[in-house]
Amino acid sequence: MSANSPAPIPTSARNLLCVHAAFALLMTQVPPLFPPVLPEWRTPLWYAIALVTGILTVLVTVRPRTPRAVLLGIGWLQVLLALVNGFLVGDIAALLLASWLAVSALSLLAGQLPKRPRKALVAAHVVSSAAWVGIGVVFVALSVVALTTTDLHTAHVTYELMEEFDQTLLPWANVATTLTGIALGLTTKWGLIRYRWVAVKLGISVGILVMAFGFLHDAVVTAVEQSERLLRTGGTVAQVGANADVVLWGFATALFSLIAALLLSLYKPGGKTRRGRRQAARPTRRATAVRA
Repeated sequence: MSANSPAPIPTSARNLLCVHAAFALLMTQVPPLFPPVLPEWRTPLWYAIALVTGILTVLVTVRPRTPRAVLLGIGWLQVLLALVNGFLVGDIAALLLASWLAVSALSLLAGQLPKRPRKALVAAHVVSSAAWVGIGVVFVALSVVALTTTDLHTAHVTYELMEEFDQTLLPWANVATTLTGIALGLTTKWGLIRYRWVAVKLGISVGILVMAFGFLHDAVVTAVEQSERLLRTGGTVAQVGANADVVLWGFATALFSLIAALLLSLYKPGGKTRRGRRQAARPTRRATAVRA
């Protein structure tokens, strides 16, 4: 292969694209996990994602010499469609799964980034991470106010504010940090599971997402409903129940986890994973075989 030839398409990129296309087609036939904001747009967007991803899959399989700019342009389109379906339409599956698959496939197609794009991606990841931590601090502070106040109206307004932030600011910071982190790992030497500290950071991000959609969001919504009902019927803050404690300790745990992730990025402890050591040894074994 000549020096000017484009790098080969990774097999993992083809596999991810196939999974993404199949997943999108599946989503056109199954109901959403949660009621979307714009239900009439959900199915057409899933068909569009399946079509775009299918075209990209065919190109990288049958026409791998297609100009990389064309492939990356189609890759960006599938990312955009997934984000629109997730944020504007409100389909959680698009937000949490399709966007991950789309960004991962796009990153593998892009390969190792040159210096300037890599710096821009690092900056985006740092800014979104800082925003996520800042929002986490605000949530913990609001949780403390709601739990310690004796004024039921103050508690109700605080929970309403938390619910609003939970549906607007928090998902943007969460998704931006996670997706830029995935892209950064796949377009640099770090990888996703090549180093222990990177793998732990990815686990923290997934764990926070599971906690948020598993019970924390429901606890906030329930606290809003309970405090509103108590305002109408007469009651005290203490009657909001265990949801107040769940909200406080849930967001506090998430905040401490995010701080731990920042410290992992700063100190990079643990070295390479077993998979990372195997990957690092492959060039050495190939070089030895050539010399022999």
